[in-house]
Amino acid sequence: MRRKDGELLTVCESSFATRDASGSIVAYQGLLLDATERKRADQEIRRRNRELMVLNSINLTLNQSVELDELLGRALRQVSELFDVDLSAVYLLEEKSSVLHRRAAVGCRSEYAQAFAPTPIPADLLDHLRQTRATVVPGQGLPLPEVFRDLLEKEGIAVSYVVVLWSKDRILGALTVACRSFREFSAAELNLLNAVGIQVAYAVERTLLHEETRRAYENLRRTQEQLLQSEKMAAVGQLISGVAHELNNPLTAILGYGQLLASSEHVTPRGAEYVGKIYRQAQRTHRIVQNLLSFARQRKPERLPVRLDQVLDDTLALREYDLKLNNIRIHRNFDRDLPMTSGDTHQLQQVFLNILNNAVDSVLEQSSRREIWVRTARSNGRLMAEFIDSGSGVRDQLRVFDPFYTTKPVGKGTGLGLSICYGIVKEHGGEITVHNSPEAGQGAVFRVWLPLLPVTGWADVPVWEAEATEQFGSVLLVDDEESLVDLEREILKDRAATIFTVRGGREAITVLERQKIDVVVTDVKMPGEVSGADLYRWIARHRPQLASRVVFTMSDARAEEVRGLLQESGCPAVQKPFQVEEFLGAIRKVMGSGVPAITN
Repeated sequence: MRRKDGELLTVCESSFATRDASGSIVAYQGLLLDATERKRADQEIRRRNRELMVLNSINLTLNQSVELDELLGRALRQVSELFDVDLSAVYLLEEKSSVLHRRAAVGCRSEYAQAFAPTPIPADLLDHLRQTRATVVPGQGLPLPEVFRDLLEKEGIAVSYVVVLWSKDRILGALTVACRSFREFSAAELNLLNAVGIQVAYAVERTLLHEETRRAYENLRRTQEQLLQSEKMAAVGQLISGVAHELNNPLTAILGYGQLLASSEHVTPRGAEYVGKIYRQAQRTHRIVQNLLSFARQRKPERLPVRLDQVLDDTLALREYDLKLNNIRIHRNFDRDLPMTSGDTHQLQQVFLNILNNAVDSVLEQSSRREIWVRTARSNGRLMAEFIDSGSGVRDQLRVFDPFYTTKPVGKGTGLGLSICYGIVKEHGGEITVHNSPEAGQGAVFRVWLPLLPVTGWADVPVWEAEATEQFGSVLLVDDEESLVDLEREILKDRAATIFTVRGGREAITVLERQKIDVVVTDVKMPGEVSGADLYRWIARHRPQLASRVVFTMSDARAEEVRGLLQESGCPAVQKPFQVEEFLGAIRKVMGSGVPAITN
């Protein structure tokens, strides 16, 4: 049944038949009820229920704890089903650069659409959207960049809508829906589309805020780890300083007696060979101690003469034990004729040690072959140090020097080592590069290039010639280590008229108050209430004529307090373990001209 305007009606019919005595139907009676509006209302309710169910499903999807791109992709598939559209996408706006990035898309067919690149949005378009507070607008009515018009053409889009994603007064991006055949969107659909846009904007804002919070927390955590590491390094530095002092004393005795034995006429050739081996091993131990001390010390950068192969030798010595323990073979190919350059030895050692540590970690992952090649060369007026390992190579060569970038497990790496190396090398006017070796069986190749800078501040250590007839007069030896006092007395026994030995500063003052002393040899750091520095200041006040005839012995001549004492006194110092001729040369210097000199 139709109305006069042609609309098809929906009716409910109720009828019955009237029969006569014989049972024949003589009439029909019935009632027709117009149910068109009721049916329309039922259909609207079912449509609304369906929309609410899909909207709720989209909301549940957008609240899942997954990556943003995956989350948006799932939601777009539901949006396409809900609105029966052919293509949908979400674009996010980078606010500072006004560049639009596509984060997810469903329904793209053309390669042009699939390879969509970040696109700048005109400032006047963004200003217009902000002023009008636009929400849902037809795509054909917007002055979009040409790349979007080309996309609509290549996809064969007939109608499209853009939903602006808002976060208060800030535009987050846009949700777009499009159909390849023409159709009209009803007001209800546009309202529903706006509701979906609000949900998407909320999910994007929440996810971005979560990511920003996570990054801030991660940066804070790594900063705390860096601070903790710095505190650990400071504690390690103090520990190493104390250990070095304790080790240097027995090393001084071993090296000193070794020199005396080597020059003795009573030692057989076989005995001299053994003494030489002992002496060389003691020197090696001393070198390891000094390397650890230099590396752990917190100090300001210096520009002093640097010999590249020597820095690399010292660096490899720091990990020599670990390398042997893990069966890692080191191939050295050093150009020993390289010229020196100005630089900070300790900072460069830090660079090389970081690179070496990464190489070691890489080769330890390979069970079959564990090799590292270290090479130096000169090229185009620059010095080059090269590290090649047999590991698996660098995963991301473009990001390896970025701060906090690391491929190591949590707790094993902070991602700061190579970025600090990059800064140190740049500060030296150099360059650090990395690439993966094309040769089979070789992994990452790190190269450090350093410029040839003028060498300044170099002073050769003087070599003192022994004199059999020299006499040093009366000498006071002050040291808390009995073995060192015995060694010094042994060295001076044929050269000093009288030798006094004491084990501390207080005993030394007692001797000075009673005896005439020509030279005082004292350790700087001694236990007790009177240190070597305190003893010198007492001499300067009470025996000023002796103040220029004090020789200091010490385990760490570069420590700040020691530097201050040497500047204050102007007296010579010899560093433990010392050569016999260094020790005699310092005494000879103060006894001869009275002009102090520092011997290292």
